[in-house]
Amino acid sequence: MAVIRRPRDGALLVSEHAEPDLFHRPLGGHVEFGEYAVDTLHRELHEEIGQGLVQVRLLGVLENIFPWRGGAEHEIVFLYAAAFSDPDAYEIDEQGIRDEAACRTRVIWRPARAARPPLYPTGVAGLLGAAQRP
Repeated sequence: MAVIRRPRDGALLVSEHAEPDLFHRPLGGHVEFGEYAVDTLHRELHEEIGQGLVQVRLLGVLENIFPWRGGAEHEIVFLYAAAFSDPDAYEIDEQGIRDEAACRTRVIWRPARAARPPLYPTGVAGLLGAAQRP
C-alpha cells in the first residue's frame, strides 16, 4: 500500500469503499507470484490511477486477520511512503479505479486529521503517526 500525502495540506490519498460500511484504505494491491512488494506498489498505482511514484520507502509491515463477507481474511501489508512523479497528480480531487470494471470505488483525498470513516488496515494510523515523529 502507498501512503501518499498531498503537500499543501497533508491529506492522505485513499480508496473509499462502502461495503459493508463506509471505510478508507491507502491504495495498493496484491503481490503477484515472483513480484517484490515494492514492484507491486509501482504496478498497482499505475494500473489503478495511471500515476508513477518516486521517493518510495518502506514504513512497516502489518498483519491482520479480520471478518469479511461472512468469512475471515488474512492480509500481510507492506506500507510504503511515496510521492507522485507528476506534481499535477496532487490536483486531482477525485477519480475512479481505472482497472475496476464498474468503477464503484472512489479515490479521494482524506483530510489529514480525519477520524471517520475508519482507516484500514488496522495499524495504518499508528505507522503514519510514527513516520511523522522525528
